[in-house]
Amino acid sequence: MPSTSPTPRSVPWWVERAESLLSSKDVRTLDLGALWELFEGFSFVRENVEPDLLLIDVRDRPELRALWDAMEVGALSVTEALDAAGDDVAQQLRTGDLAPAHFRERWEGLGFTEAAGRASTAADDWLEGLLRISRITTGQNRPPFGQVNMASRARRISDFLSITSPGQHDTIYDLGCGNGKFAITVAASSSARVKGVEYGQTYVESARRNGERFALPNLEFIHADVRDVDLSDGTAFYLYFPFWGEVAHAVARMLGDVARARDITVYASGPRHDYGEYFLEQVSQGALSLAPVRQDFADVMVLRSAAFA
Repeated sequence: MPSTSPTPRSVPWWVERAESLLSSKDVRTLDLGALWELFEGFSFVRENVEPDLLLIDVRDRPELRALWDAMEVGALSVTEALDAAGDDVAQQLRTGDLAPAHFRERWEGLGFTEAAGRASTAADDWLEGLLRISRITTGQNRPPFGQVNMASRARRISDFLSITSPGQHDTIYDLGCGNGKFAITVAASSSARVKGVEYGQTYVESARRNGERFALPNLEFIHADVRDVDLSDGTAFYLYFPFWGEVAHAVARMLGDVARARDITVYASGPRHDYGEYFLEQVSQGALSLAPVRQDFADVMVLRSAAFA
């Protein structure tokens, strides 16, 4: 009988990724955004290679041990460089050396074009690298009506700032603020008072830790059910589909009441069914007026107090 040899085991999926990450430029030459992209790449590999399978990979191919060790060293180097770059920006914000207008120019100037093969932009990478906030974050104590935290896209934050032009006499509420990307970015980009409201304790604790790094005097995070928060001092409200159903209905009614008393802007992004319909109800009742839909932001409703329009 002809002899048979064992079928060679295929190359593990992580090898190509690790080699690509390790071939990147010298981390000392990279900015925050590029460092964040690398950081997320290393994190993905390290978090998705099971220790038991790694042992099998190294047993079958001993040369992979050196590659894995090199990847661990590379990940540490990127993390340290990311920390240093972020600390530098944080220090400038704490001391006032980086004024709100200049901070906004810095991240907006990077652009909002999505990178090939990545659902991210240069502006998002820079902000998320600074804040160390992944775009999608799950929480352990999300209520039944709450969403998985999805950090707002930089282009949407820029659009909000352009529409509302917030100043020192404004109070902005980020309802369902998650880990705080929107709230921190807007507080650092303007002189307005910014209040993030979040029910999930894990999220709000993360947002507060992040906010403390920048010592922004105009930023506050409130751990509460949004239905229990007094919103009457707000001039602008941002909602990135944070909840649905009865909670969304209750919040729309609350904002309708505020709109009858003062001039406000509501920037609500999300589906019309079981969310947007409640804001449209406030339009039909005369509390809010709806601005025309914009092609680039078709999922966004910009609403203003009808009595002050």
